[in-house]
Amino acid sequence: MISFEYTYQPPDFSSGYILKSRRFRVSFVKYKSMYKSPEKGTEMVETYIFEPKNDVAGTLLILHGLGTNNIPFLLWMGTHIANAGIRTVIPILPGNFTRVPHGSVSGKDYFSTNVKKATKFWEHAIVDVLSLVEFLKKNNLWHENNCLFGFCLGGMLSVILNAVSNDFKKTILMATGGDIATLVWYSPTLAFMRKEFKIGLGKNFNINIEKEFLSTFKEHIDKLNSFKTVEEMQKSDIHPFLKVDPVAYAKFVDSRKIIFIEAIFDKALPKRSRKLLWETLGKPEHHYIFSGHVTWLPFQYFLAKFILKKMNVKEFRRQVRLLEKVKYEDK
Repeated sequence: MISFEYTYQPPDFSSGYILKSRRFRVSFVKYKSMYKSPEKGTEMVETYIFEPKNDVAGTLLILHGLGTNNIPFLLWMGTHIANAGIRTVIPILPGNFTRVPHGSVSGKDYFSTNVKKATKFWEHAIVDVLSLVEFLKKNNLWHENNCLFGFCLGGMLSVILNAVSNDFKKTILMATGGDIATLVWYSPTLAFMRKEFKIGLGKNFNINIEKEFLSTFKEHIDKLNSFKTVEEMQKSDIHPFLKVDPVAYAKFVDSRKIIFIEAIFDKALPKRSRKLLWETLGKPEHHYIFSGHVTWLPFQYFLAKFILKKMNVKEFRRQVRLLEKVKYEDK
């Protein structure tokens, strides 16, 4: 059974500054994950905290996308948002970047042809983020004015987090979707899975049989409205991949808190995937951008400005500081 239950215990953490500037400092925090059975190489929670030196106007939690390439762009955005006075927290999700499992590839395990292994990474990520929010609260780093921003995989996780937690005042979903069966069979990003099917992998739960997997998933999606609670859905007999699919959690989310940003030329996420998630979320506030799945990344300034607006941070001086070239101090 899929479960996001864990026991919070104040962690024995390490924290050291890795960057300093005139208006903020960046610390790198590490502690042992509270997930019950992490894979080798993913045992430590790793988080970058961009802390304004004074006059903090809110806390922004950023969840990155699948793999490694998007992370440097989001870290860059963190420096500019912190420069504007917003505490920015960017955890590295298990299975990605510096938390890649032993012998694996960054981002790959969330869509492993071994379904049991794949769903563990979704569980692990949710537990890590929930425990991180608790850690931030205990250390006076969680602001009443807060926002969760999730890109790609981070957006999918953000939907699940909103279904199981009331901690987030606003959530911005960027270039994300649902319906894992459609993604497995039609997303170019997951072509590696289809190659593995050809050599005999993925026979568990018949994810390697296109028509059967898609048909089963559609049938089980139609069952979702019958579940009254998240726990009831998780204990049911629906496909295990659906139990970690944001579509299954969308009905338990307050759509008034959600802002959905869709990239019109997104080839990584089929249109059905994006549309289905938006609809199951109750058709929340919806914005379109003229870009592909990742081609928006060099234009983080415009997104950062949008985030400040949605966090009701309107001071002109903060808007100006988003544009400033950040100058780092040696000591």
